[in-house]
Amino acid sequence: MKRGLSLQQAKKIAFSLNISDLKFEQILQNVDEDVLLKNAAPDGVCQIDPRQGTLVIYNPARSRRLHAISEKSGGTDNTPCPICEGATSNILDLAEHSEGFTFINKNLYPMLLPVDVVPDEHPDYQLFEDPLHKGRTSYGFHFLQWTSSLHDRDWHNMPFEDALVSFQRLAVLEETLVAQPTDFMSQSRQAKNGKVVSGYVSIIKNYGRTAGATLSHGHQQIAYSNILPQQFYNNLRFRQRMSKSFSQYMIEENPPDLQVKDYGDVVLVVPYFMKRPLDMLLLVKDTGKRFLHQLGPGESEQVVLAMQEAIQAIIALMENMGMTPAYNLTVNNGPGCGLYLEFLTKVQLMGGYEQIGLFVCQSNAAESAAQLREYFASRCW
Repeated sequence: MKRGLSLQQAKKIAFSLNISDLKFEQILQNVDEDVLLKNAAPDGVCQIDPRQGTLVIYNPARSRRLHAISEKSGGTDNTPCPICEGATSNILDLAEHSEGFTFINKNLYPMLLPVDVVPDEHPDYQLFEDPLHKGRTSYGFHFLQWTSSLHDRDWHNMPFEDALVSFQRLAVLEETLVAQPTDFMSQSRQAKNGKVVSGYVSIIKNYGRTAGATLSHGHQQIAYSNILPQQFYNNLRFRQRMSKSFSQYMIEENPPDLQVKDYGDVVLVVPYFMKRPLDMLLLVKDTGKRFLHQLGPGESEQVVLAMQEAIQAIIALMENMGMTPAYNLTVNNGPGCGLYLEFLTKVQLMGGYEQIGLFVCQSNAAESAAQLREYFASRCW
């Protein structure tokens, strides 16, 4: 019998089976009134490093998180899993797979929670005045999407059709948040192509202990915040400086020999400025699209296929190196952005030089691109 959360257990802890059926006020109330979340509440303050604009938010309760992740690469993971046991928060969205299901719930140790009064603060943190250094208010939601209810299933080893369902539910959550009609994120509200969006949805994945994962059950983290993550700010500044999005620039300027695979509407590349071996970018060629939920059916299918193949390559090649696979995946969406995904491996860890902004890489972009293409060619896709 495969290890995982049963559908019967999931329905017992479900607040909703389809987040699209909920009004935003219902989501807000469910998060705001959750006692478990209040017992692990963040400080609600964001400080800004004045040297380069790095944002820091604080939650001492996160030091109490359960670390349930195996040290082993491959094989059977017998580490106790609270998710499989149903020891988790209310489910807000659930969609069935051919086997198992994907679901979205609240992070029990949130980095963001709602506030009673929306602060009157400038949305651009570079223009935010804080002479006493008390920090600015940080608020919002912190959700988790479990790629599959089955413990050992994740993007790299699940059927494509199931992975597509998980991706589609992630896109629905993204749209539900940024397109919500209330004043909850009023300071960052803006109109784009006839649609009003507010707040910032950041989507990341940590896989493996050295990438920051504390649970081995595959998942993504989704934050809905009033503060703009620095990478998003960098994307916005890049567009303002170059009069084009970063993804458009990379499509035009990245050397052809660094392409890993062209899927049609999306392309997988090693960036010419690769910081760590096997790092990759997945670029959506229609750079007018800024969010996952704006992708058409064909684009979504290609993004999912590329995600699966890129992650499979990272895991296999790291195992071939005798390393425990670990990577971060970030979704770059939002203001000034042409949508792209970034795969950041832990083949080589950060050292002191990297901490001062000088990355010393033990490979080079051409070598990694060739290595990845060779792996792709060896597979019967």
